[in-house]
Amino acid sequence: MPAATLSIPPSVEHVRTARLVAAAAARRAGLDEETVADVRLAVGEAVARAVLRHGAAELSDHVDVVVREDGHGFEVEVHDRSDAALLDEDDGVALALVRALVPELRTHGEVVTLAWPTGTSA
Repeated sequence: MPAATLSIPPSVEHVRTARLVAAAAARRAGLDEETVADVRLAVGEAVARAVLRHGAAELSDHVDVVVREDGHGFEVEVHDRSDAALLDEDDGVALALVRALVPELRTHGEVVTLAWPTGTSA
């Protein structure tokens, strides 16, 4: 069950909201402050990437962010409605930064999932 679901307009002004919600949820899930800082930065990069891709594709559709915590892990999904084939140098840099901050990064079409184990993992 999601801890939070956001649907934000594709503008950079709303990236901060996604970062703050994800960081608060990570803290509530019991992640340590260093990991919370990684969550904040990684989510900011992933959401900014989606916002920029929406702009490049001239989409006004919202970017959806789903935050989950199930006792075994903490996940953030960023749903990007732009074309999955729309890649450029900035896109690669953003994903490289996210990959450096996240223990598990999955991409499936237009969905990027960032995952961290929680302290209650077996």
